[in-house]
Amino acid sequence: MNRALTAAAAGALVVASAGAALAAVGAHQASDQHELSQARVQALAAGRQIAIDIASYDYRTIDRDFTRVSNEATGKFLTDFSTQSAGVRDAIVAVKATSTAQIASAGTVNVSLTTAQVIVALNRTVTNSQAPKGTQSAFGVQMFLVKRGDHWLASQVNPL
Repeated sequence: MNRALTAAAAGALVVASAGAALAAVGAHQASDQHELSQARVQALAAGRQIAIDIASYDYRTIDRDFTRVSNEATGKFLTDFSTQSAGVRDAIVAVKATSTAQIASAGTVNVSLTTAQVIVALNRTVTNSQAPKGTQSAFGVQMFLVKRGDHWLASQVNPL
């Protein structure tokens, strides 16, 4: 009788352990999905803001505008932006150019906990001394983002 009781207790322990292990795996998977969902939301929000910051500037605050974008950049994009912005800064100031942008649509293509690919479509209005009423344009960008600490940074930005 002791053997039967011991076997039943051992069987119950195995079933309970397996159940606990399955519950732990399920909880871990749910946690991973939640983290990935949070990463998707954060990367999309960062991509939207970075796209607006890239497309928006004012000749009166151009240095601050360019610094804001540089602070949201890393890698190849930081290098490219630094070079290109230095080349156009004086022209923007000379013609008193401003640019305002709004998001038309945006979405994520790929997201992990530390990297993301985001597509953003923008509508932009540019004014300058030759077009004081402004000209409108629509364009899109493909952005590759990397997470550094708590911030998503653009590592590459391609026009679409």
